[in-house]
Amino acid sequence: MMTEEWVDIVDENNIVIGTAPRSKMRQQKLLHRASYIVITNALGQLYVQRRTASKDYCPSMLDACCGGVVSAGEDILASAYRELDEEMGIHDVPLRSYGSFLHCDHECKVWGALFSCQYDGELALQAEEVEYVMLMTPEEILHRAEEFTPDSLAAIKLWLSAS
Repeated sequence: MMTEEWVDIVDENNIVIGTAPRSKMRQQKLLHRASYIVITNALGQLYVQRRTASKDYCPSMLDACCGGVVSAGEDILASAYRELDEEMGIHDVPLRSYGSFLHCDHECKVWGALFSCQYDGELALQAEEVEYVMLMTPEEILHRAEEFTPDSLAAIKLWLSAS
């Protein structure tokens, strides 16, 4: 029997104020942390995920970033590397940090930590979370914005402004 994941709950200044089970965080839309990794290939295309229908946030939508909720007590960089490994099977790549951003919408309140990497190897997708991956340009992503998770669009816009 699996135990539920616990996450740090943060305030508007990104300071930890407590912990909660992931289900409670989602149900009550509590402010938490997540890592976001923009993955590009040598041609400048981005790896875009189709989220599975079983995801607890934005099921079946497109996701412009790899990443996910940071576990309670977990270091944000460790979370980014864990998510790259779990979702995409990507190991041992250097990550560039773009800092943190606050994103709030009707379904989610999150302090995101944004990273990027370049990768051109084979992928090993996590079947429970990623239905499939396709390559898209930033322009294609912005043109199809309504198909993407709102938080990943916020991350992509920050990445584009910083790149």
